Amino acid sequence: MTGRDNRPPVGGDNKMTTTSSASAVRAYEHLSGGEGRRIYYRAERYKVRDLFRKILPEIEVDKAPFTLHDLSMSGIAVFGDRDMEWNADVGTCVPVDLKLGDTSLFSGSGKVCRVEPTPFGPKVGIQLTTGPLDIAQIVTRHNEISLQRELDVGLTETLDLVDPEYRVVCADVIHLLRQCRVTLTKFEGTNGSSGDDRERIAEALAQCEERVIPRWRDLWHRANELVAPIMEDPEALAATKRFTEAVLTPEFVSGPIWWRSYEKPLGYPGDFGVMNYVYGWRHEGKSAYGKLVHRLGLEVAECIATRMVMMQHTIADLVSNGPAEEPARITNLGCGPAQEAVNYLQVGQLPRPVEFTLIDQDRDALSSTYENLYPDVIRLGGRASVQCIHASFAQLMKAGLLLTDFKPQDLIYSVGMIDYLAPRRAKALAAGLYEQLAPGGMLVIGNMRDTLKGNLWPMEFICDWSLYYRSEQEMLDMVDGLPLTSVEVKPDPTGRVYMLYARKP
Repeated sequence: MTGRDNRPPVGGDNKMTTTSSASAVRAYEHLSGGEGRRIYYRAERYKVRDLFRKILPEIEVDKAPFTLHDLSMSGIAVFGDRDMEWNADVGTCVPVDLKLGDTSLFSGSGKVCRVEPTPFGPKVGIQLTTGPLDIAQIVTRHNEISLQRELDVGLTETLDLVDPEYRVVCADVIHLLRQCRVTLTKFEGTNGSSGDDRERIAEALAQCEERVIPRWRDLWHRANELVAPIMEDPEALAATKRFTEAVLTPEFVSGPIWWRSYEKPLGYPGDFGVMNYVYGWRHEGKSAYGKLVHRLGLEVAECIATRMVMMQHTIADLVSNGPAEEPARITNLGCGPAQEAVNYLQVGQLPRPVEFTLIDQDRDALSSTYENLYPDVIRLGGRASVQCIHASFAQLMKAGLLLTDFKPQDLIYSVGMIDYLAPRRAKALAAGLYEQLAPGGMLVIGNMRDTLKGNLWPMEFICDWSLYYRSEQEMLDMVDGLPLTSVEVKPDPTGRVYMLYARKP
């Protein structure tokens, strides 16, 4: 099947090979060139955040607003709004305008090379037909304009749109964090690197966490209350996000989970690296203060771990309550690290055979998951198998078609991907997955909950991580109209995630 990972299913004959470091040194004539599509050279691409750190330029394609993702001398990639329907065909020539405020940085045209759906809106690749882009000149001009704007108007215009009470909450967060930083840095500086010193630093960190976390929760929930009314006000929302990223985000990114969530090194938020931070639940960071801030991020992301445990229990119930020799067939869409499967397969003995199908757009996530599952699949002696499918987001959106080559599934679940989908797409995907269920099979969908104690503020405003937060009724709407014997929505233990369970007759 197109898009499948090229590894054989775990549990079949498989050999793992390694390459020694000595073999990495090769003569010039032995160096290989690019393979596949990479055999074609293309100009170096630059991520927009790396070029324009403070104020991102605006871009219009065919007079419609987009978000600039990256650019090169010969082309650009842009994202449309999540609800945008992009109608231009590949090969169409469209006008392209890059500007900062009223000042043009580039105006020309380009040919649409690709259009692909993503969780964040359509991603459009454009090859410029008038150019090339002088990136150094554009960055210089951008910086000049940014400086002039700050000198002329400062931040007054933006601050007018930011609720003064919200600014007070942000000031309280900064005060809390900087108090901690001063204390921990001073304590860390008076201790060395011996075992006893590390223990003293760890104890100081633990005491700091005990005092700070309750206050952090209060501030986070208060910020949720203040930002909820502006979510439908584009100007106030944009101004408040800009303010937050300028004032708060720099304080948080010393914590690895915050840095990865904000910088998005793989090009999208919530990658398997972020998930692994949550599942590992360890102190991470270069300093005691970095470890504290990381711990605050784990507090926000705790619901990722609790929803995973709920899925682990669902899998265990399914496998325990079926025919002894009939395999339980389970599919995870947007699997990431598939920690619930990894944890479940560590059982001493399986009540019956189990077949996992794991689907993700991130090849590295599949590779990591495969390696984590492999030892237990082998230990279980053929009672378990795992098939990994590497699929594009466009294929994920038609997951029902991906599964047509497989036998009907007893359980299909997705607990980290539906949050990115607009209601219409979420409903269509749920219907497609439902079709691939076996009689009596269950569809499980997890989604961030719309609640004032949820994750909206830290994720959307500090990390620029946008999701659809849904009510109980909006969860039920995803499966409305499907013939079901039962449907139920349950919150996770944190109360910040909803899990929908829908059973087919």
